[in-house]
Amino acid sequence: MTALFKSRDDTPQPLADVNRLQEENQRLHRAVEELSILNDIALAINSTMEPEAINQLIVGKCVRRLGAQQGSIHLFGETDTDPTKTLVRVMDRSKGGLPMRLGIQLTGWMFKNRRPLLVHDLATDERFAGSDTQNLPLKSVLSVPLELKGRLIGILNLFNKNEGVFTSDDARLVAIIAAQCSQVIENARLYVEEVKLKHLQEDLRNAIHIQQMLLPQNPPAIPGVDLAAAFHPAQEVAGDYYDYIELGDNRWGIVVGDVSGKGMPAALLMANLQATVRGCARSSTSVADCVSAVNRLLLGSTDSKTFVTLFYSVYDANARTLTYCNAGHNPPYRSRADGIVETLSTGGPVVAAFDWSKYEQETIPMDRGERLMVFTDGVTEAANPQDEQFGEERLEGILRQNAQAKAGETIQHVLSAVLKFQGDAPVADDITLVCLRT
Repeated sequence: MTALFKSRDDTPQPLADVNRLQEENQRLHRAVEELSILNDIALAINSTMEPEAINQLIVGKCVRRLGAQQGSIHLFGETDTDPTKTLVRVMDRSKGGLPMRLGIQLTGWMFKNRRPLLVHDLATDERFAGSDTQNLPLKSVLSVPLELKGRLIGILNLFNKNEGVFTSDDARLVAIIAAQCSQVIENARLYVEEVKLKHLQEDLRNAIHIQQMLLPQNPPAIPGVDLAAAFHPAQEVAGDYYDYIELGDNRWGIVVGDVSGKGMPAALLMANLQATVRGCARSSTSVADCVSAVNRLLLGSTDSKTFVTLFYSVYDANARTLTYCNAGHNPPYRSRADGIVETLSTGGPVVAAFDWSKYEQETIPMDRGERLMVFTDGVTEAANPQDEQFGEERLEGILRQNAQAKAGETIQHVLSAVLKFQGDAPVADDITLVCLRT
């Protein structure tokens, strides 16, 4: 016999129909709540809210709607040592407790299956026996993948439902939210990266300015000397270094160095090199002693893969002599007044590499009309699109062809020839030139 139920108008209704109506009302109520959540999220997405605030809203809505103790968004990192990174976490403050996470096994499951994960009781779930989350107060889990154009970018997680367990309806709702919000969550990650990049760019601009200020702005006025220099970095900052150091009594230190490596690490060591050379130049009794002191000091502040080639010389304007020490640097060219071109190689090995290094010095006259050209290997090792190097012969030819040119003109001839030779080939190394003419 069919059970009857009287409605308000006293018309008998079958009990089964009443149950169906109640179930339908519950479904409609849930649908209205779901649409409300999706509408709030859609409004946030189209608003001017910061990406992090939008992600906070997404997780917060899910935690409150499903009655979870905690929720989080994890993004997958680019390294094996940091497979996931928590972008945002929301906790039910009334429950307290430690921050919860998926762990390696559950994360691996998500990587493999890429579909909603429902765990009613982690302790008894055979799929995750011995999970590395056993020490956490973690019971029920609902995780859904965050996918963007077929790429898994992260996971939206909910932990420990306060009443009962997460259901398939809960999983369906969170999956819809995840599908709608993946782009926004990715935008949040890109936003963070963009902010970091802007800070790095600002730091780089400051580093460029500082390095430019460390290098001489103008050559000093040395009696009877025409002096010029050029500095052409391969990247924004460089490891090449040149300097003029006033030593008194019409004596000037003239330095060119080349730090191994490129970019910011080389630029930092270049700044250290400049300070070290300046300090040693004013306290050493000879050119060779100065280079030895530089080697000893830099050894304590560099690793085994780093070294510096260094040409340090002292020009005495009164005696018209140049005393130099070449520590593994490209031998500079001395063009004599009689037309003979010779290289200056007396010295020793590179600095900042060996604790046993010994250095020698040599003093040569610099008569009127003689010229000294010091350069880094960015000149001779500059390569064209066919991977042919500029080489010493081309440099020597330019010096011979411009034997009577002033110091600045000589540098311009060399620099122009090197850049023209390189053409469209990428610039591989810094270029530094210093020319002294008596």
